[in-house]
Amino acid sequence: MLENIGALLTYLIAVKDDKTGHIEVKGINSLQCLLKDFPRHIEALKKETGEAKSEDILEIYCILGTNQQIEVFIRQIRKIQYQVFNHILSDSDFDYKAYILHKLVEKKQKYNLFAQAAWLITYHTFCLEHLYSLQQFRLIGQDGKLEVYCLGMGLEYEDSRLLWMQSAAEIWIEREAPRISGRQVIINSFWLGDLKGRRIIGALPQNDGDGYFLLVEGGKKIRLNVGSTAYMNEQIGYKDINLFSINDINIILSNPVYSFGLLFQPYEIFEDWQKIFQYAIAVLDVKWTIKTLQEVYEAFLDFMGKQICECIEAPPMLTKEIFFDVYLKRIVDMREYLCCKEETVLSNDWLRMIGNRFIYLSNIYTLLEKYNPKEIREMNRTKTFKLTDFRQLLYESEKGTAYQKGIIWKEVAAYMLERIVGLKVNGRRLRVARQEIDLCCINISVEEELWNFGALILVECKNWNRKADVRVIRSIGQIMYIKGTTTTFLFSKRGVTSEAEAEIIQLALRGVHVLCITKNDLLSISKKEEFKELLSRKWYELEQSIENDLGLLG
Repeated sequence: MLENIGALLTYLIAVKDDKTGHIEVKGINSLQCLLKDFPRHIEALKKETGEAKSEDILEIYCILGTNQQIEVFIRQIRKIQYQVFNHILSDSDFDYKAYILHKLVEKKQKYNLFAQAAWLITYHTFCLEHLYSLQQFRLIGQDGKLEVYCLGMGLEYEDSRLLWMQSAAEIWIEREAPRISGRQVIINSFWLGDLKGRRIIGALPQNDGDGYFLLVEGGKKIRLNVGSTAYMNEQIGYKDINLFSINDINIILSNPVYSFGLLFQPYEIFEDWQKIFQYAIAVLDVKWTIKTLQEVYEAFLDFMGKQICECIEAPPMLTKEIFFDVYLKRIVDMREYLCCKEETVLSNDWLRMIGNRFIYLSNIYTLLEKYNPKEIREMNRTKTFKLTDFRQLLYESEKGTAYQKGIIWKEVAAYMLERIVGLKVNGRRLRVARQEIDLCCINISVEEELWNFGALILVECKNWNRKADVRVIRSIGQIMYIKGTTTTFLFSKRGVTSEAEAEIIQLALRGVHVLCITKNDLLSISKKEEFKELLSRKWYELEQSIENDLGLLG
């Protein structure tokens, strides 16, 4: 059973300046990435401190939750650390680092956030460059319901250092305004990530006379008079414009209160999780029936009521048969959209939301694993890689007619993508906006790096003896706009022209990534892990090229 999923773990690193009293605070949290990826992010954050002295660097882990959750976590971490100490004291040959690393990646840990967090902190305490002592303190959130339990990493107990750590944690709390929403801890940066790349449509008055709100692309509302909680995933609806919006209709179709008599609050939180659940159901290779769908959906509702939302019972108005008939049709629509079928109409805002909430997928997959273990296991498998076969495909892409070369070049792209864990080739030779897309991929991973590419990825293949020109990039940009995608892999044998490169930069400034993979890139591959590394490197290089570009300001 999944436990304590609504709580939040954050790691903070701060650099203090005793002379000015200034503290710079950065961090990573469990709404941004899986706990297994924390060590990698921690290493990167430490590198960013540059030449700061070790005594000026503060490291703090914070667990955020209810008082009851905090007490459970304290018992958990004390038990684990006592266990490690006892092993060390009772056996001089005990390899505590290997033991901790084994526990850190143990499969059963994924069911309990606190167990994962406790082993992560224990890993940091025992296995890094120093043997740290833990300096603990507690803070209370702004809503009075939230507790923040902090563990600072210290070489020895120092009152002054503890005060600096408290200041760093308070700065983060003021900035992020953590609060309990239902049963889940939410912070500002998590919500505000929704707004990246969206246009402001206009400013409208609140119907209750309480000031104005900004209407943002996708029907998002930003209230202008409520400070740090101005945006909380609220969407425009009937009460704002006296018309039913797409969001109102979606609520009527998918809110379980009408058929199950269960009202989940806050609904914005429930709907986010439900959309991730729908995405997982759509990408899983299962032929769903109303019966099998009902079984997993009821398990999902049970999870939501226990871990994420408050739940109020109400008299149902419709039968479950009607609900699941509509729900199943929606899953079918999603599958067709993810295959790039042009006639399927879904809001492309759905794809954006999935990309911002991919962190929920790990828990949803864990939930579904009980009912579809084989299909969940298959998601983590790829086709066998043989360097000789891959090189043979590259060799054959130079032979035959232009048409034959084009077909083989598409097979080269498919060969590469089908050997990346977390990507699934979902369609070939697709018609979009009266143009053909060679391949499309869906993202079924829980890897942060792969989710930089979004949920649906288009693939264009050009096996030309010349470089792809700016018209190719503009055509790709138009198709991506229509489908609402953020990444296209362009397999262009000779690369792109300088004008095309400039156009790629312009698209990147708008949050749209065209990653060009050349034949020389592919010839450098010697093992299948390098396929993912190649794509990630291309993405980061493009991001770095616009990092300080004034074009980001519009």
